[in-house]
Amino acid sequence: MMIDASREILNLDLRSYGEDVLAERALTIDEGTRTRIGARASDYIPASGLLGYALTRAAIEILEGTIREPRWKRRKLKGIWPGV
Repeated sequence: MMIDASREILNLDLRSYGEDVLAERALTIDEGTRTRIGARASDYIPASGLLGYALTRAAIEILEGTIREPRWKRRKLKGIWPGV
């Protein structure tokens, strides 16, 4: 299974967990990288149950080449996600 998330959604998810530098990179990734992030995120879904968190963890892993938690433990939506 693969999660199909646009570059813009990846950007918003990363920003909502405090990953601003990676969020900017997400806007310019190629299709292959986007596909790899989506495939890896599907591995994180069962553990967290949270799609945004799974995409963030996968993006960190693929874009940085390291496995780590996001900078923020709690997600911030206000001022980041449109309409929130």
